[in-house]
Amino acid sequence: MRAHVTVSWPEEPLPALALPADLLMERLGGLWAPLADAVTENGPGCLWALRWEEGAGWQVLSVPPHDAGDGPVAETPGSRERDAWVVASALAEIAFGRRPRDLADAYDLLDLHAGTVLGLDAVVHALFSGGNPAQVHAVVQPGERVPVLVRAAAETAVGSGKAGYDPECDNEDSLMVARIGGGVLALGVCDGVTGSGDGSGALASRIAVREMRDVLTSGGDVMKALAAADKAVQQGTFGASTALVATLAPDGTAELYSIGDSPAWLVRRRRRGGRIAFRLTPDQTVLAEARRTDPDASIGGSHLTQNLGGKADEPYRATIEVQPGDLLVLMSDGAAIPDHGWFGLELAAMAEAHPTAPALAAALTARAERLGGRDNATAVIAEIHATP
Repeated sequence: MRAHVTVSWPEEPLPALALPADLLMERLGGLWAPLADAVTENGPGCLWALRWEEGAGWQVLSVPPHDAGDGPVAETPGSRERDAWVVASALAEIAFGRRPRDLADAYDLLDLHAGTVLGLDAVVHALFSGGNPAQVHAVVQPGERVPVLVRAAAETAVGSGKAGYDPECDNEDSLMVARIGGGVLALGVCDGVTGSGDGSGALASRIAVREMRDVLTSGGDVMKALAAADKAVQQGTFGASTALVATLAPDGTAELYSIGDSPAWLVRRRRRGGRIAFRLTPDQTVLAEARRTDPDASIGGSHLTQNLGGKADEPYRATIEVQPGDLLVLMSDGAAIPDHGWFGLELAAMAEAHPTAPALAAALTARAERLGGRDNATAVIAEIHATP
């Protein structure tokens, strides 16, 4: 007869992470020193887990191989990637409520929950790309609020793969740049949902932009503008549209409102040169909703759960602080197609090469065409400067 042995612990040897998601980025700065100490002491590839306790802060469990002997173990192929996975999966569990299954799932979670923990996507990608996550974390942290001057530029393109040679219907994207009360600048992108080829998507986005501009320039707030646009789209067309709106105040406060899947990003200068980018808004699609809990979900595709035209009751909202040197980038999804890897790395590199709003807007639409021009591509970009 085979014996069975059961071992039980009076408490978990490593308690569950108990750090609230809304405090993660604020507390994350305290992780880097104990993490570096653990790797220095035991060598790369020895990280097992992280824990957080109020009062004790971050604690790192690092266990070298049983035959390692004295001193840190030598680096082996994949050891630093294993350490990065331990850290990234723990941060994802804190931020999003579940541990990712694999690296692809981790990256999906960062996109699906974009804006929930601002800048975490840039930190995690730095972990896996050999960058310096501590430096990236410091850059994405809010700085001191200062008065700013905002200039904007926009560019839109049909896309050769999308064109049906009907100028009234080919471009289903519409955009808005408007000065409203109190020196506030309002930016907007609406991406009409492609219908049966009757032009309803193009009409819906144009109606939406017109209504939003009228409400905002008449003193109404963004929520009233979105409600008016939703009603006008329902009454004026059988189509539907996304809506992405940002308002930028002279004190550096930016408010974001998103309905659908048009993404917003922030590009920020590194203190030692270069730039980083992080996403500000999540997709509101059937597939995105399903994959937040099930990494194998495949239903729904890009079908929107929120759109102007009858389903605009739950816009995503966020408030951020912009800094001089920032670029706030609003796009239709056709301008944000990833090519090789994470779009944030490409966007940061493009902003470094094209650091002004007009140049970056043009570069983004040109890039979409180089990638096949399969969709309309629109970019509306705010360039943030210090007030003279």
